[in-house]
Amino acid sequence: MSMNDSKSGVQSVDRAIAILKSFSLENPERGVSELGRKLGIHKSTVSRLARSLADGGLLSQDARTGRYRLGVEVLALASRVTLHANIREIAGQFLRDLAYETQETVSLSVADAGGIVAVEQFAPPNYQIKNVVHVGRRMNMHASAGGKVFLAYMSADHLERHLRSPLVRYTPNTVVDGDELKGLLPNVRAHGYATAIQEWESGLNAISAPIFDRSGQVVAVASISGPFYRLTPEVFPSLAVRLKQATAEVSRRLGYEVVVN
Repeated sequence: MSMNDSKSGVQSVDRAIAILKSFSLENPERGVSELGRKLGIHKSTVSRLARSLADGGLLSQDARTGRYRLGVEVLALASRVTLHANIREIAGQFLRDLAYETQETVSLSVADAGGIVAVEQFAPPNYQIKNVVHVGRRMNMHASAGGKVFLAYMSADHLERHLRSPLVRYTPNTVVDGDELKGLLPNVRAHGYATAIQEWESGLNAISAPIFDRSGQVVAVASISGPFYRLTPEVFPSLAVRLKQATAEVSRRLGYEVVVN
């Protein structure tokens, strides 16, 4: 792509954002000419961008008048932001208590752009050595306990698409064979949690369980992580019981009843 093409693409994004932001409670509908005058953009450019935004569901066009208004996809995007905020608020106390009880780092993560991102983290005060999961840190799904949970509850089509890309090896323990990874997922669903043993980072182990929304979709995961010499496979089963109790309670608060096994 040339420098001019790059600048043109950025300009188009900026103009599309300006179009979306031009709608308000006072002006819920706007025509192409009106948008062009308000934003100082040529009418043909506004028409092209508006059609693209409508194709993506971000705008909706009145077939009779030709005027545009915000589309339903804007509501869908806004609801995701609200849901994440609600999850953080609801999960906070349960996960904070879990961190103090287990004396390990507990994090809350959501799926984002093919990976998972930590949106909240609770670290106990007593241990001198603890894993700090930085809020905003992105991890690949195949190499993290939380990511394996999302993979386990994906539809078959989504899972196949996700596994088409090469799986990056972060440590000698990272599972980079798609078939091998798929073979682990039924156990995740059966037991209600996933583990990662020095797969994302050497010396770091983790265990994760799903949080469901009212429709039964996995919308977040809660994870307990810590040093491999303390968070050993031998303690995973007992930690899983407490972790699943906490995530089940958060899921109930979001409208989904979970039976903890």
